Amino acid sequence: MKPPATPPDDAPTARAGGRARPDRLAGLSLPRQVLVLAVWPFFELLLNALVGVVDTALAGRISEVTLDAIGVAAYVGWLLSMLHNAVGIGAGALIARAVGARRQSAADAALGQALFIAAVWGVATAVAVAAAAPWIAAIFRLPAGTAELVVTYLRILSLGSAFGAVMIVGNAALRSAGDTRTPFVTMVVVNAVNAVLSVLLTFGPTPFGGHGVAGIAAGTAAAWGVGAVLVLAVLYRGRGPLRLRLRRLRPHRILGGRIVRVGVPSLIENSGMWVGNAAIGGIVGTLMARSGTDGLMGAHVIGIRLESLSFLPGVAVGIAAATLTGQHLGRGDAAGAERAIRLCWGLAASVMGAMGLVFLLAPGTLAWLMAPGDEMATVRERAVPLLMICGPIQIFFATYLVLSQALRGAGDTRGPMAITYFSTFLVRLPAAWLLGVTLGHGLTGVWFALCGELVVRGTLYYLRFRGGAWRTVRV
Repeated sequence: MKPPATPPDDAPTARAGGRARPDRLAGLSLPRQVLVLAVWPFFELLLNALVGVVDTALAGRISEVTLDAIGVAAYVGWLLSMLHNAVGIGAGALIARAVGARRQSAADAALGQALFIAAVWGVATAVAVAAAAPWIAAIFRLPAGTAELVVTYLRILSLGSAFGAVMIVGNAALRSAGDTRTPFVTMVVVNAVNAVLSVLLTFGPTPFGGHGVAGIAAGTAAAWGVGAVLVLAVLYRGRGPLRLRLRRLRPHRILGGRIVRVGVPSLIENSGMWVGNAAIGGIVGTLMARSGTDGLMGAHVIGIRLESLSFLPGVAVGIAAATLTGQHLGRGDAAGAERAIRLCWGLAASVMGAMGLVFLLAPGTLAWLMAPGDEMATVRERAVPLLMICGPIQIFFATYLVLSQALRGAGDTRGPMAITYFSTFLVRLPAAWLLGVTLGHGLTGVWFALCGELVVRGTLYYLRFRGGAWRTVRV
């Protein structure tokens, strides 16, 4: 069957419901554009982090074994998000340039193809996670009881994978078009559903409550389903910068191929990044097995959850950098794109640097908020030095977060892929094993390696940005 025609690059701006599509950035200064694009993703990411905190806190109130299981399952939930987001990165590069060049029909066509690919990819990842759940648990060298909880969590979570993919890609498309508020509102509802259902299914009255890890997973999967419905409804109504037309969901070899071509390097990068972080989890599991103590994985996860409060501003500003980079390049304004990137970079470094000081000055208080109670005192003691290790390197972390997203917004996904593989497999993993296991510094040694690698990664991204190849990437 012959594929439907792709809108030409010079297609006129489409109209939705007889009205011109809104341009949320028109007439705003560059700093205000950054603020408009970053503020809603920041609140959205904060909500996501708080839901993660809720899941961790729920597990921590059940047992240390449950906390360890949720820690491992969090790695896989992160993997699913990264795999699905690769489609959003590919579509986002095309959509941002089309919107910047006022080619609305091309943007809508890219949206349709992205959602089709997301649905298919979501089903594929669901099958893979459900089948590989026992193997994933084995990687982390968990005790039998903990491994069984991990398998239960992952197989329930996989039921919502396709919905999660559609939700993530739809939201990514809207952000690339300049609408960051709608994804925020959508995720408010999603996270509220997630938190309420998880609490109800875990600690609620019979017959709803008492499901433990299974209840936490079911709350997340159901929330993803709600999110997919909401984002599809918004896109179908077409009152924002994009409109979903059902005919655009038909597979199109050329346009779909462009999305895949940009997205595949990010898919490879994200997969490698996850393998590296899963290997770190395996190293922590090795430390647990050798020491014969529970709670190390829980302390590791608490450190990650708390550090996420610092990198949320960096990720949010990075989203703004990606959108502005793509739209400026779509208008042929590479100099404007570079100004936007530098402004975002400076803002993120300032905010994350300040958060680093908080980690240095109040680590005990932060750890207590995540794991209160006398029974969690040991876990807190192990988490405190992790926060003090990661505090000083937050500016390098900000550099990596903003510049990596800016490069991807330009369509430069191969450079970030190469940097990630180099820093993960030639720096992060060898250093973590050397410091944590070989030299016997345990979990703190692992975190010294993780944070040192972020210094290397931030420096490499800065050099890639300075090289300027991103200015001429074709998508």
